[in-house]
Amino acid sequence: MKKTIAIAAAMLLAAVVIYGVIRLEIGGPEHQLARAIEKEASKAREAGTAVYLKDHTDFAWDKAYIFGSYTGPRTINTALGYHWTDQYLSNDDADRIIVFCDKGKVVRHILYSGWMSNDSNDLYARPLSREEAVIWP
Repeated sequence: MKKTIAIAAAMLLAAVVIYGVIRLEIGGPEHQLARAIEKEASKAREAGTAVYLKDHTDFAWDKAYIFGSYTGPRTINTALGYHWTDQYLSNDDADRIIVFCDKGKVVRHILYSGWMSNDSNDLYARPLSREEAVIWP
């Protein structure tokens, strides 16, 4: 009986370790979404086209906010209109923080590190609708 429990525990531990390694390799849904959008932006840059965020998301959202590198939590919370985070979400010059909201609440955020030629304070100083949330690589 003890041997069976030990084998079951070892198998469970191995499964958890394997799951952890796979999760680190492919990342969570936020990481996967960011990499997919970056890949599409790379293709769009070569083709001279844009990337509409709505075409690459499989969850409900009605507004997106795009913040520059190192944007502080106070600025983000003020733009969102409520307290959402206490953390600095970006620590790299290449990052942009894209926050997706639905009905006034954050549903997902990503760190986008791909090319973006429309880095304009005017454009990203306000929430963007599904139609306006476009990356011009």
